Amino acid sequence: MPPPLVLPQSQSQFVPPIASLNSPAGASPSLCSLFPHVKSACITSVITHDLPALDLYKLDKRVKDPTPQLLIDASGTVAMGSMKLRTYKTLNSVTFPLHVYFAILGAHLRTVAPSVYFWRYITHIELLALEYEWSAVFEYHTLFFDLQQEDMLSGLYSNWGLLDPNLLCIHVYPFKKAVQVAKPPSTKRSATSAGGEACRNFNTGKCDTPCAYKHPHICSAPSCRTDHPFTQHK
Repeated sequence: MPPPLVLPQSQSQFVPPIASLNSPAGASPSLCSLFPHVKSACITSVITHDLPALDLYKLDKRVKDPTPQLLIDASGTVAMGSMKLRTYKTLNSVTFPLHVYFAILGAHLRTVAPSVYFWRYITHIELLALEYEWSAVFEYHTLFFDLQQEDMLSGLYSNWGLLDPNLLCIHVYPFKKAVQVAKPPSTKRSATSAGGEACRNFNTGKCDTPCAYKHPHICSAPSCRTDHPFTQHK
């Protein structure tokens, strides 16, 4: 009997999750060689879509001590919010390891299609950080990131390039940065300023101090400019 006919299947973006960390299987040596500063267990977590948003720091080679310290508040409870913000203080502390995260995914998928959505997401959070408080943007990022991992398990990568209106309305939009209003330049002239127009009445002995017209009471002689009237030079 001839062997059964096997029909070729069309290529898809879906990459089946590889074996768990407890299995000998994991990130391939060739993939690990592309990211020598990242532990193989972390690379495996990335390509199996099992790396939480709060663990992105493990992909950042600049982090010397990758274990965040928990903070205890006055009531004795663990201050998780403070811990998160201390680990990810700035936009760069998220985007730097996020670039590595997407690079690992791209190398594993071996297709450029999802990369468009990855870079669109980075641009999106960079724009949000310009207009809204960083703590709010970071909260949105952690929630959105973890939701995308669930979608990627089903082979869906395009949602990285979309906005989540519900998360934005709850966690970001109410926390717009305060507008920095520039102070207008002072119009008050110093009494000893070279550009101050000396009080004419003061220089003729006809003005009380302080000047009713707010002119400096200084000598009108160009070479003098001291606090006596011009009549003293006569």
